[in-house]
Amino acid sequence: MDQSNIFRVSPLAHHADVSNQVGVDGRSGVILEELAFCVHLNLRCDPSDSQTLTAASTIFGVGLPLVPNTFHEASDTRIHWLGPDEWLVLAPMTDIHLSEKINSAWAGLHHSVTDITGGQTVVRIEGERTGQLLNQGCTLDLHHRAFKVGHCAQSLLAHVPVLISRGSNNENGICRFDLVVRRSYADYLAKWLLDAAREIGFVSRLGYSQPSTSLNNNS
Repeated sequence: MDQSNIFRVSPLAHHADVSNQVGVDGRSGVILEELAFCVHLNLRCDPSDSQTLTAASTIFGVGLPLVPNTFHEASDTRIHWLGPDEWLVLAPMTDIHLSEKINSAWAGLHHSVTDITGGQTVVRIEGERTGQLLNQGCTLDLHHRAFKVGHCAQSLLAHVPVLISRGSNNENGICRFDLVVRRSYADYLAKWLLDAAREIGFVSRLGYSQPSTSLNNNS
C-alpha cells in the first residue's frame, strides 16, 4: 500500500490558531503546549523479578519506579508508576521501535507491552499560575510540598481522567505539569483549559504538529 500521502494529525491540531490572551493583571500566567506524537507504552511485569528489573534498567537507562505515584526519567524517556505491576512509558518518536526492544529483552519473562501511542497525547502546562489553573478542576493537593517534582497521579481534571506529573522546573524556576489524556477527551480538556485560563492569561502552543523530541525540554 502506498503510504506516501499518510501523515500524522495531532489530536489538538484544530487549536493551532488559538490566539494568546492577556489576563486581568496584564500578564500571561501559563503556557499551554501539546507534546504531540510521543511513544506511549503500557508495561506490565513482575516487580519482584530481579531479572525483569535489570533488563528494564538496561533498556531505559533507569529503573522502573517502584514507589507509588512517582516517575523516573532518563534522557528523553519517562516511566510513570500506575500500579504495583503497571507503568506508562513516554518516549520520543525516534524510539518508535522501543516496544520491540522491550519484548526482546524480556523474552521468556512474564510481561506484556501494549503500544497505545495513537490513543493518547500530552498537554504541558507551565507558568507561575499553573497551580491556580489546575486547582479549578482537580481535587488533588498540587502544592509543591505535597506534590513534588517526580510525583505523578491518576485523577480527574474537569471530570476528565488524566495522569498528572510534576516535572522539573524550567530554567527560570517556573513549575511545570504534564497531563496525559486520552485522544477522545483531548479536545474537551483543551477547551476547558483555555476557558479556565482566560482570567490569568495564557500563551497557547496547542496543536503543534511536529513530533515531540524531548519530554525534558527546558526552553
